[in-house]
Amino acid sequence: MKIYLRGNSEWKLYEGTIEEVKPELEKRKIVISASAKIGDSATIGDFATIGDFATIGDFAKIRDSAKISASAKIGNSAKIGNYAMIGDSATIGDSATIGDFATIGAYAKIGNSAKIGDSATIGNSATIGDSATIGAYAKIGNSAKIGNSAKIGDSATIGNSAKIGDSATIGNSAKIGNSAKIGKMDVFDEMNILIQTDILIQNGEGTFYKCVEKDLTDFYSGKYQYKINKGDTNNKLKRDQNIECGEGWHFTGYWRALARLNDNYSGEGLIISAKIKLEDILSVYNKVRVKAFSDVQIVKLD
Repeated sequence: MKIYLRGNSEWKLYEGTIEEVKPELEKRKIVISASAKIGDSATIGDFATIGDFATIGDFAKIRDSAKISASAKIGNSAKIGNYAMIGDSATIGDSATIGDFATIGAYAKIGNSAKIGDSATIGNSATIGDSATIGAYAKIGNSAKIGNSAKIGDSATIGNSAKIGDSATIGNSAKIGNSAKIGKMDVFDEMNILIQTDILIQNGEGTFYKCVEKDLTDFYSGKYQYKINKGDTNNKLKRDQNIECGEGWHFTGYWRALARLNDNYSGEGLIISAKIKLEDILSVYNKVRVKAFSDVQIVKLD
């Protein structure tokens, strides 16, 4: 066994059987079961626990206070974050990354090069595909299946036994019910926009919302002022789903706009609505970035 353990200021390579390196493990409060298998050049953080018959791959990194439960398998070059919990018989693929404080349920399978965000929860027997991304604080239900290269946003909830297809995108704070099935979906599909923003597109157009100052200037820069019954256009902008907060105007659903107004600005401002055409949407998250909008109105708050 060749493992890296933290020294006073750097990681140091130790070589030998578990019994031979046991004194160094005890100094660092590391517990490794005698039946566990540790790959070459693995890194084990202080206070980490490696359970019975667990397998740690070559060059894997187990950070401080992480817990690898019995019969779990950690792939080569995988990274397990601080305080992360890996359940019994769970499988973590090669080069996968598990965030700090994340929890992986028993018998769950995390694909190669998948990324699980900080404090995310993956349910028992859930499957996360290769190169999929699960956002911070997201919750994936028991026996749910997330496809290859799918993206699940921060704080999103995917129900038990739900199926999310390859390359599908689920936005921040979205909620997908038990046993739902969502296939590979165009980001700009009307159903995807509904899932991400709670806004229904009808006849190629939807009504979106945002919070602004009382004089209708935007909160972000304080320079752009919206005008009642008017809109604006910048046809130089092109669709690019990789840009969430770039050039253009940003709108979202009513409840998110209201929550932002109350949480970030103590309710000191207004909610406005605007008509936005599907063809003018540049990127879709839990908000949309657009190149044009029209018919701005002030929304009356009860």
